[in-house]
Amino acid sequence: MFVKTIQFQNGERYPVLWGNDGFPHFHTTLWVTSKLRPESRAAQTIENKLNHIKYFLEWQQEKQRDLYVEFQKGQFLTDLDIEELKTYLAVNIPLKKYSKKANKKNKVISMNIAPKFIDVTPSVGSDHHYNRMTSVIEYLIFLAKVATQHINSSNINNKIEIMEKRFKKSRPKRKGKKVKDEVNSKNIPKELIQEFMEVAHYDNPKNPFSVESVRYRNHLMFHLLKKLAIRRGELLSLKITHMVLHGNKKCVWVKRTHDDKNDTRNKQPVAKTKERMLRIDDETAKLLNTYIGDYRSKVPNANKHPYLFVVHRKGETLGDPISTSTFDNTIVPTMKKVDEKFSLIHPHFFRHDWNEEFSEKVDANNELAAANIEGYTHIDSGREAKMRMHYMGHSSEKSGDIYNQRHIAKKANEVSLTEQNELKEKVEQARKGRGCHE
Repeated sequence: MFVKTIQFQNGERYPVLWGNDGFPHFHTTLWVTSKLRPESRAAQTIENKLNHIKYFLEWQQEKQRDLYVEFQKGQFLTDLDIEELKTYLAVNIPLKKYSKKANKKNKVISMNIAPKFIDVTPSVGSDHHYNRMTSVIEYLIFLAKVATQHINSSNINNKIEIMEKRFKKSRPKRKGKKVKDEVNSKNIPKELIQEFMEVAHYDNPKNPFSVESVRYRNHLMFHLLKKLAIRRGELLSLKITHMVLHGNKKCVWVKRTHDDKNDTRNKQPVAKTKERMLRIDDETAKLLNTYIGDYRSKVPNANKHPYLFVVHRKGETLGDPISTSTFDNTIVPTMKKVDEKFSLIHPHFFRHDWNEEFSEKVDANNELAAANIEGYTHIDSGREAKMRMHYMGHSSEKSGDIYNQRHIAKKANEVSLTEQNELKEKVEQARKGRGCHE
């Protein structure tokens, strides 16, 4: 079984799980069509879920079971079934493939009585395991309701609800990617990001890209990530038709371009957050103008679509929009190879970096306002949250809290250090006072 995304004429991406017989798997296709598409799930999300479902279908085949038939008979997953399926979904590779490799890899030493090697099945992380189980139970609930739609019984519905609750309760606890990103971001010194940006500059001799147009394009990519705090998908979905690069209101629009028929990329990078207009400074406008006029305009096929960043390398994809894979697997890794220190930097960090700088600017503004400097007014926490929410494209003011943690930690450390120094001075003064009395 494999998942392949079909692109319709209207631009919609439609992921399909294909069976070993060469045809779309019936029930998963029905699930995508009647459940996931109406809920406006992103194509990438649907593709991920279908890849998760493959593991369930392998488990079902290995156990020689057909849950659809069992559901029709009113038979639902037992606690033992759930535990077995949970174990199967934790495996890093399909068990039937793993069994062939078990004797060659993944050996650890058992220290029980006499040391010896034992086989250990490789497993996925808790977050991935959680997501797999979530996709499977969503599909199973759908399958159970389809299988029992001919039965008008509240008892059946109760059994389905009980199965859903037990399955969800058995999922592992999630560590959370945001927490991981935030921890990583706290450990990156600002000097390192500055050095990274200097190397990424198109005229820096350490810039690892040899072609002039590619150096300029990649420099602009990192510049926009840092200046605008946009996500990778938003960066790669920017259009030259959504920019104002002249006059006193220079800006770029971050638009939701889902299922754009002009986008030739099978896995279309899209904006996850709300659409918004972001003002840009003269430097950014000049960089954009230069790339569009001096570099992009000379690339064959680039005029066939409005996407800003295009492939400059000769080949079948020349002039096509840059893919997420190229950005993740070529551009970013090549930059990281320049210096081992750069391995700490990930594209999403630039959103954290922008938020810290924004918090520092608000603090500086409020200090000037408190000093009654003309032109500065105090920005309270509510207004600051709304400003941050707009720029980040969030739908809630609380969504920006995770990005402000680094600044809060920094301020807390500064306050703590100040208190320590003040305490130290008081102790020294107290000692001197005792010395005078003695």
